[in-house]
Amino acid sequence: MRIAIDARMGHTRVGMGVYVRGLLFGLSKIDKENDYYIIINKNKKEDFVPIQDNFHKIYISITYSDYLKRDFWEQVYLPLKLRKAKIDVYHGPNYVLPFLSRTGMVLTIYDMISFASSEWYKPISRFRVQRLMKLSAKKANKIIAGSENTKQDIIKILKLPCDKIKVIYIGIDDIYRPIADKYKLDNIKNKYKIDSKFILHVGSLQARKNIPRLIEAYSKLPMELLAKYQLVIAGKRSWKVEEILAKVKQLGLNDKVVFTGFVDDNDLPLLMNAANLLVFPSLYEGFGIPPLEAMACGTPVVASNTSSIPEVVGDAALLFDPYNIKEMTKAINRALTDVKLRNKLRKRGFERIKQFSWEKAARETLQVYKEVYKNKIRRN
Repeated sequence: MRIAIDARMGHTRVGMGVYVRGLLFGLSKIDKENDYYIIINKNKKEDFVPIQDNFHKIYISITYSDYLKRDFWEQVYLPLKLRKAKIDVYHGPNYVLPFLSRTGMVLTIYDMISFASSEWYKPISRFRVQRLMKLSAKKANKIIAGSENTKQDIIKILKLPCDKIKVIYIGIDDIYRPIADKYKLDNIKNKYKIDSKFILHVGSLQARKNIPRLIEAYSKLPMELLAKYQLVIAGKRSWKVEEILAKVKQLGLNDKVVFTGFVDDNDLPLLMNAANLLVFPSLYEGFGIPPLEAMACGTPVVASNTSSIPEVVGDAALLFDPYNIKEMTKAINRALTDVKLRNKLRKRGFERIKQFSWEKAARETLQVYKEVYKNKIRRN
């Protein structure tokens, strides 16, 4: 087979970038026979593309934010490119496919966030994503969903048949592991101006991450815990970040809440190891990677009981209602003070992450490619 994969987001650390990099790594480990044509940005990092005889690069110079040029390339030029390269299966790990192409099509849908709440998307972006996702889902021969929860959302919202959708869990990078080097852990705290024990949240600062409620829940911890632990919020600033900053100021927590900004790939495993607890209070996730990354580092996790999160963390996290501040505070308090619970969560976390690997995800994805290819041959 000749398989094309859109990897334009592979240079980023956001969900789509993590997925693309991990999938390519997994495929390179399990498949030396099929040919892969990896579509990447000309002026971006490409070190995530495996150096292997059956992996080839297709360069473009159009960013995701350049809508007009991007639409022309995806809907006019790309189908011609796929035809010229004699591609059998095209995999779009985003919400858009080249609608004019007759190549076999696989679409990955991480989540249905754009349909979930009008508060979480700018109106124009929301309309665009919804429209393109509907068209792409209809065009796709097979859809890969990041979780069973996402699959059910796709069926319900897009009215698609169950057998068109395959759930494939992502993997966890092996850089997430326990680190006992005190010198490195102290250094990472110094780098991000953390001067005490701390509770960690990882994720971009946007509305669905539920950070204002997390800050309020933290503020209601007993005084002895507030004195002992800082709240560290790691992630880049996003739309409506002002509400988060205003909440910190309103509660008088300027010296207790640390905003790290974007955290480098090499720093995040150290930060997770240095943390005493990871809190993940998101209102909606298609999968939710940080809890598993924290578990791989041996850090206890408390998390929201909504969307795909319970499915992902299983019994290895203490769950709470993300809309209930009192319940969130109680969960954080318990996870910080109950030694038996912390040890239980740590042990269960190490067991849980064994179910998530990129080689497993790659094998299941390759089976999807083969199915689409066989059906394409049968139709022709």
